[in-house]
Amino acid sequence: MLQKGFVEGVKKAGGIPIILPIGDEEMASYYISLIDKLILTGGQNVDPKYYGEPKTIDSDDYHLQRDIFELALIKEAIKQNKPIFSVCRGTQLFNVAMGGSLYQDIEDHWQDTSAEYTTQRLVTEPDTVLREIYGEISHINSFHHQSIKDLAPNLKVVAHDPKDGIIEAVTTTDGFPYLGVQWHPEFLFEIAQKIKHFSTMLSMNCKPVYDTGFLYHICLLPVTKIIGMRDN
Repeated sequence: MLQKGFVEGVKKAGGIPIILPIGDEEMASYYISLIDKLILTGGQNVDPKYYGEPKTIDSDDYHLQRDIFELALIKEAIKQNKPIFSVCRGTQLFNVAMGGSLYQDIEDHWQDTSAEYTTQRLVTEPDTVLREIYGEISHINSFHHQSIKDLAPNLKVVAHDPKDGIIEAVTTTDGFPYLGVQWHPEFLFEIAQKIKHFSTMLSMNCKPVYDTGFLYHICLLPVTKIIGMRDN
């Protein structure tokens, strides 16, 4: 089931969400040609073969077809200059797609409480979108046991966990409109203060290229879906 925070966040940002099933990688060019903005969300582990490492954890939480398809979407979005916003796995995948790597298993970043609660501190970098939205220090939820290790050459850190230095948000240095966060703002959507945060991130990430159009999103389920958005 798709987390409704994504749908409501898209609508709050001025768009109309559209849900489509995952396709073959050959479909990526066509899908991206229909959209203005791409959202990649959380879910399964990224297969470490994509960053040149063997699997070092005992887990079956992988989805190869999703990896293939989303990597194709990223490639096409960059080629067609369509902005990308990513959450959790999506941020890890984008880092890998750009040449970075991941820690396959980290501690203390999977909270025991439900996702509507914030349990972790966030420190943002000055002169960034996240500093404008969250201020210097804020609190976020945390549901990931993997994270960025080697940062891709065209990315820079815009937020981190002050406790252990884990990267919590990144953006590009080459002008491509991209913002990726490690936490789950979609679960905080119904909290009044966070509604502004999530919808603002969606809107600000899209403005460099488009003010209207579609927004595609890959959902959390093994049977991956895509969400599109069009302004009224």
